[in-house]
Amino acid sequence: MRIPRVLVDVEDRGDGWTVHVRGAGITARYGMAAVVVTDVDGLPRRVPTWRVEPPGPPALPTPDGPEGTIGRDGAAGPDGAAAWAPLPDADLVAGPQLAAGLRPGPGSSRPRPWRGQEMGLWAGAHRDHPPGHGHPAGPAGPAGPAGRSGGLMPSARSAPGAGPSFGPQGADPALAAVCAGDPGEISGLLARIAGRELRDNDAELYGRWLFECLLAPVWRRVLAAPAVHAARGVELALRWSANDTALAGLVWEAMHDGEAPLAGHPRALVAITRVVPTATPAPATIRRVPRVLFVAGSALDDEVIRPGAMFMGLMRAFEAEALCVSRAMTNTTLDELGEACAQFEPDVVHLVAHGDIDEHRAVLRVADPGEPDGFRFVDGETLALALRGPAGMPVAVILSACGSARPGGQDAGGPGDGPAGNAEAPVGNADAPADAARAAGRSLAAELAVRGVPIVVAMSGEVSEQASRLFTRRFVRAVQQGASVVDAAAAGRRAALLHGDPPSRYLDWAMPTLVLAENVPPDLRVVDPAPVLGLRRAAESLGLRQAPVFIGHDRVLAATDALGAPAAEARPGFVAAVAKDSMSGLGGSRLLREVGLRLLRTGHLPLLVGPFGDGAAPPDLRTVISQILEKAIMIAEVLGIDPPPLTVLDADPDSRLAGTVSPEALRGVGAEARFDLLYDAVAEFAAGTAPLPGPGLRHRLARDLGALTDAAAAAGEPFGAATRVVVLGDEVHRWVGGLRPLLAMIRRDGLGSPDRPIPVVVTASLVEQEGVFLKDFRDGQAGQPGFVFPELAPMPPASAILGYQWVLLHPWHPSYPFVYTAARNASQARIEKTLGRLKGKPTAVRESLYLVAAILTDYEAFVAADDEGAMRAYEEQVR
Repeated sequence: MRIPRVLVDVEDRGDGWTVHVRGAGITARYGMAAVVVTDVDGLPRRVPTWRVEPPGPPALPTPDGPEGTIGRDGAAGPDGAAAWAPLPDADLVAGPQLAAGLRPGPGSSRPRPWRGQEMGLWAGAHRDHPPGHGHPAGPAGPAGPAGRSGGLMPSARSAPGAGPSFGPQGADPALAAVCAGDPGEISGLLARIAGRELRDNDAELYGRWLFECLLAPVWRRVLAAPAVHAARGVELALRWSANDTALAGLVWEAMHDGEAPLAGHPRALVAITRVVPTATPAPATIRRVPRVLFVAGSALDDEVIRPGAMFMGLMRAFEAEALCVSRAMTNTTLDELGEACAQFEPDVVHLVAHGDIDEHRAVLRVADPGEPDGFRFVDGETLALALRGPAGMPVAVILSACGSARPGGQDAGGPGDGPAGNAEAPVGNADAPADAARAAGRSLAAELAVRGVPIVVAMSGEVSEQASRLFTRRFVRAVQQGASVVDAAAAGRRAALLHGDPPSRYLDWAMPTLVLAENVPPDLRVVDPAPVLGLRRAAESLGLRQAPVFIGHDRVLAATDALGAPAAEARPGFVAAVAKDSMSGLGGSRLLREVGLRLLRTGHLPLLVGPFGDGAAPPDLRTVISQILEKAIMIAEVLGIDPPPLTVLDADPDSRLAGTVSPEALRGVGAEARFDLLYDAVAEFAAGTAPLPGPGLRHRLARDLGALTDAAAAAGEPFGAATRVVVLGDEVHRWVGGLRPLLAMIRRDGLGSPDRPIPVVVTASLVEQEGVFLKDFRDGQAGQPGFVFPELAPMPPASAILGYQWVLLHPWHPSYPFVYTAARNASQARIEKTLGRLKGKPTAVRESLYLVAAILTDYEAFVAADDEGAMRAYEEQVR
């Protein structure tokens, strides 16, 4: 069942805000006051405060047991929505009144308690404790549940009638002060959060403050709503002007109702989304393999963007599970980004860059060799122009940048007062005037939504926080499986907060932000999984999909990616990834599988010849051709397309079955019988001993593989007019007797012709067995177009250290069930030195990497967590 949406619509009135809540059978309207404080940058900033006179009571449990409502006359209503009548228009209390009149401390005037709450907290309700004291010890030890530190996350209570507290009465002085609008207390709290120097309970204090200001008047009614009960969850869609920098700059995802953070609430799945008022239309569901563009504004080993680079490692699950067509770019300039979006037309763009503020604008740093510092600032307007391709904007943009969900402009007043009061730019229009967006200081996420991107996910914080990781994993999985991104993102974060590692004192777990254009329905399926899953099954049947996440060999992949280039001059016909010494530990076989997987996802037909065990490598050309034909028949069978007739068998003078697989003989034969005839004929051909004529053999082979290409093109997405067969040969230096005649058949277009190329990709050592002949071939083709010989070598240190950490984010073997990440304050130098002992070899991921990870965990440089276990426990609970 889809969780219902409750829209929390907030209107700026200058001296405060009016909150309109509607959805799930609830309608409410009340005020939220404001006070001006000094931001960490020394700028004035409005923030919300609690109301002295709330417009009405929250819903409370009735003595009879079922949750109901205590009305304004004290009578209990039958449910959480019907008996409470909101005031038609509540008076707003200005921030200065609160700040001047409500100071905590001895003899101070405290905010009046909520009507209906004079009785105090009901049994089992959460009580606050003075800073530094945390929560009472629970059964798991002095810190409560195992591993929960600082009392930041109270354990879920199961006592009947337990519930959250409302209003700061009886709370510690710090909570009373921030809710009452004490500028000093609020400024101090914001400074500690911005400086990542939180005290014990600061994270909860921050969440309680935001909750009491925005949701406390209506929260019990939300929990009691029949629709919320039935779905066991609710989406809180927070909606305010894209120019409201005061509200946009706060981490509302951290709201805490006194019992638990809403995002990890034990009573309901609570999704918190930010809805941007804009005319951006909802996207259509993608009914093909989605295209994902990974972009980094600098090198991925740049210290500044390391957190974003680790989130990119999580997002590479798209690739690892063979569920997308992807491209990756580093040190990307704005022009290169625009060109990639125009040519590749990505559905999802994941952009990793350093976030910054420039003249009150939220900006990203992207590479620019023409600038003295090697980079330039790019604001949301300029970024939107680069993202727009021929078919429009990407469906989703993921921003891994500091503060990408936070605005850039200061806010010292309401409409007409300073930057936040400027008129909004025209919505849904990437050509909207620049001045409006810059003056408003919108966040990058909101600006992209306004200018046409329907879904924006702003990622910040640290990947070491399990809640941040599970948010990302569930978002990726939702896109892959055709689920609602709203439900899935909320489930990921909640699973970690309820069943995973406890969140630290930091707010990283709350930092991932889901921003939706208001026309995007909460149950949107971004991708139809059927065609994607079909292609993944094909990859598995062909032996192309293999765990773990692939790392390394970027130059080889760049060369093989060019096999699909539309321009003939840019398209190689022969790519040989060659090792100057032994291939041991370099992962050549895994590399070819990855190449084949990428080719299949982009609509080509990879024929993987190998790997072969000892003594099983092809000893002659006949065996090589037999292997190619067998793989051609197999891929046709896996994809459910017509297998090609095999005219190449006519080159064998001793063949008795060649006539049974000619085009004429196969006409009218059923699919099953056709495959039987083809496999039998190839087996007979492989057993033959007569010499084969080279030129005639090559021509016939090209014709047969061309027929396979035609059959695939007729099958539709992802295949089409650009589809071609690509032959992949594993460790061809071991093909003693088979390599030299194969090289003799290779031309500029591989085994094909200019109009129908059949590229060939091989791996080999240049010094072992027949490798010397490949070395001679390489030297003879030096400088010739169409021939590429990238080196097969260990990964460079920086790439290896990042790649190893990416692998550790994705458990892939029962022996290694944990995720390992760098601890927050760990020595990066120690981590790099330790991982460097693996010498950049890709095959270290099989075992040695996990031994090193365990050692780093023992020395507290790494932290380990069972992400999948947390997710399974959560799914079992809600099943």
